[in-house]
Amino acid sequence: MSRFVGTTVLCLLFAAGSAAQDVAICYDGGLPTLGLNDGPGFAQLLVDELGSHGVSAEIVDAPGLAEYMNANPEGIMLVCQGIMPGTIFQAEGEDDLIYGWLRGGGIGGFVGDYPFYYWDAVANAPGGAGQVSVFGVTVTNGTPSSVTPTALGAELIPSLDDWVSNRPAGLGVLEANGFEFESYADDGSNSDPIAYRTEDMKGWFINFHTSCCGTNAPPNEQMAIEYGELISNRFAVDLPVRPAGKTSVAWAKLKSAD
Repeated sequence: MSRFVGTTVLCLLFAAGSAAQDVAICYDGGLPTLGLNDGPGFAQLLVDELGSHGVSAEIVDAPGLAEYMNANPEGIMLVCQGIMPGTIFQAEGEDDLIYGWLRGGGIGGFVGDYPFYYWDAVANAPGGAGQVSVFGVTVTNGTPSSVTPTALGAELIPSLDDWVSNRPAGLGVLEANGFEFESYADDGSNSDPIAYRTEDMKGWFINFHTSCCGTNAPPNEQMAIEYGELISNRFAVDLPVRPAGKTSVAWAKLKSAD
């Protein structure tokens, strides 16, 4: 098969697959991994764990994540290597894909170091201003917090246990700025994991086990189990029924095949 024909077939397969999967797990080997160990292995653990709950998930790279979000305005994605891809975020406010996507109903999650602190490389570091660009205020702080599962957390994430987060979300900031939020583990002041949204967001942002350099984060296997529980019990409950026989192909696999 000629390269031209092969590329055309791959593009057609991806067009089908981008809408067929329920969740996009973003891991890109061209980007650094911050706050976690074994990024590729963790990404696959997440896909496997979601699959065990009947939620289809695929690993996408940075361009593939943007493709997925554009094709799935109310989809679910998780950036699993502690740094935001520049394809969706560059601290440009309304010009960033993730800004409008969250407001339109998308569910975005983040594991690793400080959300929206970096994009593509540690040299690109808007810091707390990155969250201001997306949410209008800095939500994350660097207060090490020994958090305990809330009643809601125990219900939605039965495997969640006490742990120490050093990148939690401040509950006082969320309350003062009119955010809606669901705390899954907190100490009364700081929370992680937590899902929150601004008054103009239809979707949610999930701050999920954020910790600098992975020093306090639970093992990858444990985090994957917890994420599978949260998504299947809370955010994937209203997913549309997928047509039988629809092609679903991982973007990372398509790239390697080209």
